[in-house]
Amino acid sequence: MTTNPFADDPTVQSEYVDGRWISKGRRFTTRDVATINQRLASEVARINSRQSLSDQAKQIAIAKAYRTARDQVQGMRQAELDRVTGERAKLSRRLFGHEGIADAQTVIVRRDAADRAAKLDSQEAAQRALRMAEANGDTHLAQAIAGQSYANGWAEVVHAWLDANPQAHDTASKLQELPDPNDGMWKLQQAMTYSVAQPSELGGMPDYQVDRVADTVLDGDAAA
Repeated sequence: MTTNPFADDPTVQSEYVDGRWISKGRRFTTRDVATINQRLASEVARINSRQSLSDQAKQIAIAKAYRTARDQVQGMRQAELDRVTGERAKLSRRLFGHEGIADAQTVIVRRDAADRAAKLDSQEAAQRALRMAEANGDTHLAQAIAGQSYANGWAEVVHAWLDANPQAHDTASKLQELPDPNDGMWKLQQAMTYSVAQPSELGGMPDYQVDRVADTVLDGDAAA
């Protein structure tokens, strides 16, 4: 595998495909969020310096600036969530799904395997079923059991399946490296990372109230 030319740029998503590295688009970083916060602070200072504006007009202009910054950062946060969710889904399909186009018989076999795996109600039952499937050479059922065990958090079963399928280790490692979007700590970290400091001029009002202020139309005041 050749050296990744995008490795030194944390804002670029890349993937190795068909013998070469390709860019998959831009990834937002904390630097982007900091830039938006700095831009907001500069805009607030500019608005406050406008002596021609009344206090109410200044607050409206600041509310508009804050809303713009807030929505930009929320968009970044959603983009990161979509990226992680999409990557996890792709790797999960590669690990526990069927590669390529399945014929009708394969579809039926895999559907039956998935139904049987879904009925397993404990890690012990899954371990027994996996051993039996592997002993019988039923790769579809074994893979379905591993996939269901992964969804249920039965790590021992997944590890046992991986031991029998070393070619899947690389994909499994990539999946393991990705954060879990349902993890409470990760959600908290995301909320802290993708946040905009509300200007003090808005008095800590909730966002829905900020939006109302931003939408206020005044007669007689110059535009900020």
